[in-house]
Amino acid sequence: MQDTSFRMEIFNNYENKIFWTISNFCNFRCPYCYIDKTQKPEYITEHHTPEHIANCFNKTGKTWLIMLAGGEPFIMPKFLPLMQELTKNHHIQISTNLCSDDVFKFPEYVTPEKVMVISASLHVPEREKVDPKFEKFIEKCLFLQDKGFRVVVNYVTWPPLLTRIEKDFKYLKSKGIKNMTAFTFLGEYDGKPYPESYTEDEIKLISKLSMYKREEDILRCSASYKGIKCEAGHRYFTTELDGTVYKCRSIPTAMGNILDGSFKPDTKNRKCTADTCIDTYMAEFILDHNKRGVFGFLKKKQVKL
Repeated sequence: MQDTSFRMEIFNNYENKIFWTISNFCNFRCPYCYIDKTQKPEYITEHHTPEHIANCFNKTGKTWLIMLAGGEPFIMPKFLPLMQELTKNHHIQISTNLCSDDVFKFPEYVTPEKVMVISASLHVPEREKVDPKFEKFIEKCLFLQDKGFRVVVNYVTWPPLLTRIEKDFKYLKSKGIKNMTAFTFLGEYDGKPYPESYTEDEIKLISKLSMYKREEDILRCSASYKGIKCEAGHRYFTTELDGTVYKCRSIPTAMGNILDGSFKPDTKNRKCTADTCIDTYMAEFILDHNKRGVFGFLKKKQVKL
């Protein structure tokens, strides 16, 4: 397992966190993607100006860490001006496949100090169609690293890739990539459900290559934190393209809309009521563990390994 202390240390600096799906369109057609590829592309910047969107966050009176995903954010119209406006008062994280050459313009709009991390998703089946040796992907990763941005390469562990994943990790490391992690594939392959169908050896391999403590919980389908206090709905939220804010993906309770001023957060952390945590990668940071090792408790008392 790789060192995640830099991410935990940075993440703990942010009191208010919101995960926002800002588009529904991606230029990739990954076989495991959940996005409906037949729907018409839609982007938040088609409905609101960057200035209006940023001002809506400003009006909450809070400083936010805004975690942006899609779709592919960098192909969204006015994406760079939106990032410039948001980072005047807030910080961001971006999940991207790094296909757009606008990546090279990004430092002109946003400084590294305003970006917690850039999650660079390496989708091997699609990437190899346009970039067989990952050269363009690596070039952009190194460019961002050299500019001072924290970059983490996310490698989705689609079952057909498991025989090559260690070789790919070694190759990327040899090219200068500093941080990589394996992401669990969630879905169906060859008629089998995943992660339930991973073998014990595959679970150990993915856990070894992951930089997230919760990865093994996901792999073993044991990500449940029911009864533990959590920031979801109080200081952590998920948001749809139209600005509708929800408590989290596991408990999709609507809490208003941040773009029309109706968003109202809860007043305190509350105990999780979900049988299974869908926001498992965030659990490491939003559970109310008071930095005293609640995860050890979870593994001993609640998670059957």
